[in-house]
Amino acid sequence: MLPTSDSPEQSTPMGFWRRTARTLIAICIPLIALGQWVDTRDLIVDSYQGFITHFTNEVELEKLAEVRIDGNLDYLEGVFGVARLIKESQLDDQFEYRYYYHPKFLLTLAVKQGRIKGYMVTSLKDDFKPEVSFSPFSLGDKALSDLQPFNGVFTADAANIHFYIEQHQLSREGLFFNRYLAHLEYGASLTDKENQKPGFLAEPINRLTEAYTLEQTEKVRKALTNIRSKALPNSYAIGDITLPIAAEMILTRYEFAAYFAPRSST
Repeated sequence: MLPTSDSPEQSTPMGFWRRTARTLIAICIPLIALGQWVDTRDLIVDSYQGFITHFTNEVELEKLAEVRIDGNLDYLEGVFGVARLIKESQLDDQFEYRYYYHPKFLLTLAVKQGRIKGYMVTSLKDDFKPEVSFSPFSLGDKALSDLQPFNGVFTADAANIHFYIEQHQLSREGLFFNRYLAHLEYGASLTDKENQKPGFLAEPINRLTEAYTLEQTEKVRKALTNIRSKALPNSYAIGDITLPIAAEMILTRYEFAAYFAPRSST
């Protein structure tokens, strides 16, 4: 019998397991290094995005640019995370509203039978002014009266929250969707006058709702003119949705405080 090159150690069962262990170690070391690189890469990306988010709005605007009517709901939740709040519509039992919070904005999706039929973007910071879809302007650019003509389709509330919202139907370029510009109490103030403090629209909206309830046409007209000349929209909605649905997407001040307002550490 010819001699072999195997040592006594290699020919034993223990030698086999030692060789196997050395092979596994040789394979695992590069994988561990790769894993560390992946963790390092993720840390670098997160740090970069945190830096960009602190000094610019680039990351947030890129995320909002992903929102589309009839878009993939699972994909958007991969971008924005799982909705913190989901509400069922009281007007149409096929609709539900999903709320995605970011310190700079609140994104609301109107979902019907698993499809995105409309969405609302509300600025929560004065320096966060995203572009309004299918338009050449951004939130906070100008007063409502300077952004679109008034066609008489509006609603307002002074009870559960002060807000004013009005409708404008888009043309073929906007796929004939309805667009809504609004000023919401919990949104950014987005004012162009130093003496207009947060909540400056509360009293005009009170006068509007009171005059509308009493059917005082001239007072309604004056209140509307006053609001539209002062209010810079801090929220917009768009999609295949009606004005009542768009208004229902707006949270009450109590809902917003309960789910999204920063909580004190005390």
